[in-house]
Amino acid sequence: MEKSTTIGLLLFIGGLVLLFIYGIYQGMNEILKSINLVTGALGGVTILGLIILIISIIVEQQRNKKENLSKISKEDLEP
Repeated sequence: MEKSTTIGLLLFIGGLVLLFIYGIYQGMNEILKSINLVTGALGGVTILGLIILIISIIVEQQRNKKENLSKISKEDLEP
């Protein structure tokens, strides 16, 4: 895995874990009644991690696609 994929995955999972722990701490009813700065920050970390993860996966797939196409000989590409 590349560094950006690892960072995105860690931020995403870390945000989910922190939201889960904070949810247990505050109780589900309290979170549903009011969204405060901590909940917004933890949600932001989770969304940021998800975005980084998706972008890094797309970039890695494009890079692998280019490498695979360069390995195929021109004769194999012709009908």
